[in-house]
Amino acid sequence: MRRQFRAAIVGLVFSTATFAGLLSPTFAQDANTITIAQQVDALTMDPAKHSSLPTANILFQIYEALVTKNAAGDFVPDLAKEWSNPDSLTWRFKLRQGVKFQNGEAFNANAVKFTFDRALDPKFKAPYFSRISAIKSVNIVDDYTVDFKTAAPFPTMLSSLYEASFAAMIVPPKYIADNGPDILATKPIGTGPYKFVEWRKDDQIVLEANPDYWGGAPAIKKVIFRPIKEVRTRIAELQSGGADIAVDIPPEDVAGLQGGSTKVASIGSDMVYFFAFNTIEKGPLQNKLVRQALNYAIDVDAIRQAILGGMGTDVALTLPASSFGYDPAWKPYPYDPAKAKALLAEAGYPNGFTIPLTARSGRYLKDREIMEASIGYLADVGIKVEPNYLEPGVWATVSEAKGRKGIIFPGWSGLDPDLVWYPILYTGQYQSYYSNPELDKLLDAGRATLDANQRKGIYEKAAAILKEDAPQLPLVQPPLIYGLSARLIWQPRADSFIDLRHASLQK
Repeated sequence: MRRQFRAAIVGLVFSTATFAGLLSPTFAQDANTITIAQQVDALTMDPAKHSSLPTANILFQIYEALVTKNAAGDFVPDLAKEWSNPDSLTWRFKLRQGVKFQNGEAFNANAVKFTFDRALDPKFKAPYFSRISAIKSVNIVDDYTVDFKTAAPFPTMLSSLYEASFAAMIVPPKYIADNGPDILATKPIGTGPYKFVEWRKDDQIVLEANPDYWGGAPAIKKVIFRPIKEVRTRIAELQSGGADIAVDIPPEDVAGLQGGSTKVASIGSDMVYFFAFNTIEKGPLQNKLVRQALNYAIDVDAIRQAILGGMGTDVALTLPASSFGYDPAWKPYPYDPAKAKALLAEAGYPNGFTIPLTARSGRYLKDREIMEASIGYLADVGIKVEPNYLEPGVWATVSEAKGRKGIIFPGWSGLDPDLVWYPILYTGQYQSYYSNPELDKLLDAGRATLDANQRKGIYEKAAAILKEDAPQLPLVQPPLIYGLSARLIWQPRADSFIDLRHASLQK
């Protein structure tokens, strides 16, 4: 009864039609301009100085990497036209010739080496350092050939040069040398299809088409990114004509946006929602039995059904079900509150305890509702959760200081265990609040061989440790749902990047 009541409460929302009645008169967008409504503003314009997907969506239009992905999710050339492995410790990239940065500076091997030397410098403190840390050096072979040297075989190199590392976006060395090391933070220059125009903090970022883009000038001439935290306001802007893409549309609003001046596009994401437990600081979360109890205490599937309308995928571990190495035979912890209470008593907490939750609200689709439903389930077994919802800038500052307390709701994506488990579970890594030497050895081994079968066997052993030790609580692999203007021709991607290179407007 209580569970059904809770699910009903968290499922209550204003209907789109009701909210639309409060809108201001329709605003007509310029015929050559689109506006994208995301949850938050950018943190920086420097691609190597952040770990935020909304920031990356903006910078993805300005900068480029050596490789990219096509609509099918396959790696294809970008600034590199081909690659090979002369030996197991070398990745050789042949670079595209004739490419220029948006200030006219030439793209070449020196720009690639400069980009990675900069990001790999420990003093630079790139947030995604762990995802490129296997690279030991970048050596110039000639003006348009570079060799990446690694201490051990690096099977996820291509991912690390694309979605796994914003630090791999190529930056212009002369521009930085002439203007100082911090110039990119506010005045970005890349090789991409759009050029930076202006950034009015917490209001909008304006980009314009790069007419000299090596891949051909984009069809849409001007792009505006606006930070709009509240989903109701994003939907309102979409319906009034003030936005052409609105991110994270709730499942219950999909039908109401299909037809007329709006439409909906959705795709399964590569992201996983989960609770991470800070096992580094003293307290109940250092006890394995407590962590197991939390996993038994929450009815994850009921939350997915009630809050996401049945959309998304349950996952057994903090790894997308679409990832390399994920075994469909893995099973999540079942919902068993009696077992949870018994484990808490065995751990010495028969009356439960109080614990903080460190999170953002409105960063992900239905995140607040999922967290509040989870808090209710934990209350049923005696665990009182005190949520601390941080603003994006505060979250970034806290994260940099490794100051996330108690239970944490971060979200993560990646299609290989090395891209997920290494940065969020390996001892001492930027996003890790856990340490297990046995797991560390396996994660080191998994990233040190190119043999796919060996890697699967390694990650099977790692999965067994994670299931037993329960340093995290897997939730769901959510859908990506976008509200679109009917005039926009654009397809979403499972990796969550908003790619406007092939977008266009109805004529």
